[in-house]
Amino acid sequence: MEYIFRAYDVRGVFNVEVTADVAARIGMAYGTYLGGEGRVLVARDPRITSEIFERAFCSGLASTGVDVYLAGMVPIPVANFAIARGDYDAGAYVTASHNPPEYNGVRFRRSDGTGYTKENAEVKEIFFGGNFRLANWSEVGDMVELNPEQVLREYEDYLLARLSLERELKVVLDMGNGAAGVVAPYVFRKAGARVTTLNAQPDGTFPGRKSEPSAESLVDLAKTVAGIGAAFGAGYDGDADRVVFVDDLGRVVQTEKVGIIIAREILREKGKGTVIANVECSSIVEEEISRHGGEVRRVRVGDVFVCEAIKKYGAVFAMETSAHYFYPDFHPFDDPILISLKLASILSRQGEKLSTLVDEIPSYPKLHKNFPCDDRIKFDVMERIIKSLKEKGYTLDLTDGARIIFEDGWALLRPSNTSPLIRASIEAKSEERVKELLRLVERELEEAKGKEE
Repeated sequence: MEYIFRAYDVRGVFNVEVTADVAARIGMAYGTYLGGEGRVLVARDPRITSEIFERAFCSGLASTGVDVYLAGMVPIPVANFAIARGDYDAGAYVTASHNPPEYNGVRFRRSDGTGYTKENAEVKEIFFGGNFRLANWSEVGDMVELNPEQVLREYEDYLLARLSLERELKVVLDMGNGAAGVVAPYVFRKAGARVTTLNAQPDGTFPGRKSEPSAESLVDLAKTVAGIGAAFGAGYDGDADRVVFVDDLGRVVQTEKVGIIIAREILREKGKGTVIANVECSSIVEEEISRHGGEVRRVRVGDVFVCEAIKKYGAVFAMETSAHYFYPDFHPFDDPILISLKLASILSRQGEKLSTLVDEIPSYPKLHKNFPCDDRIKFDVMERIIKSLKEKGYTLDLTDGARIIFEDGWALLRPSNTSPLIRASIEAKSEERVKELLRLVERELEEAKGKEE
């Protein structure tokens, strides 16, 4: 049970690790954390179990005295927007993000729509302590059903008042049977795009493709973009907080390159500014952003930590390799629908093909590999790796896990915040050097896991 509480959410297999009873107790713990008062907006993704989880969670939440406002099935950036723009003290979103359909959970939100970090540990402590603040029967919270169409319309109006296309573009949007399907196509059409959709019908079994957008899961998107001559394609995950782009040639575009294209446009408008990138991002981010008057700040992986860094440094843009993008001029949380529309706006104004802009940015060989490691031991294994690397005299950045720095590249090992894995990211000036660094991290992992056994 302890391991359903992750670094920035609660997540597990429904009716195995997470049941309706557990969801209700999480709601009671959250309401207790909030002091049993205030207004909380709750929304959900389209997973089969999301409505069950939502109802149980909200019942627990209202039992503490909190007033609950249910926004229904909308994308998480829309829910975040509604929380931030409305008179709400906090929020919650029922989702397991890009995980397979059997998973579910909940993410807590602050009044500005950003997620919790250290506060999650406090909710966890209340949950396991079991000392819930339950209201008298006559003082329990109200449960108010909002109109999802109104929530979506307010979000659409906000984006369209500030972004539009200077010329018509043909775009392909792959919603992955997720929440993006209820808003993304309509926003693009109203902005002036010709839209072709894939997997547009929300379906919690994700029949069209895996929920996580990747080169492997976006094959149909790539073929469609190239086949109809679209300007680009966008593939979203289940709750629509991630987006992976495909260029006009049908190639999946490196996350950092899309981030650089958008960031340098923002820097052109502002003259200078800070750009946030997580520790996994390529070295091309520093190289390209500095050329356009920007400064890069590296932070640990996780959208909630990026949000905190945006506030701390007054950043103008932020990106994560996991396909999260942030445009603080609009709001401090990640929003892939906003970013997709911003990219379309840039292309419509510049008249350049996305493939041309992408190819102008250099690339270095890069590799990502996941190593299974039980949730119960992964952090201990990581500590042993760090100790070993220090003893061997490597230059390290310990912002998140261990980033081993060399003149011709780097290798990062970090425990996953959401899965029983230790993730490796490696970048170097040559493919051979990437392979050498992979062998290095594999040796360190084997040694550290061997000591556990």
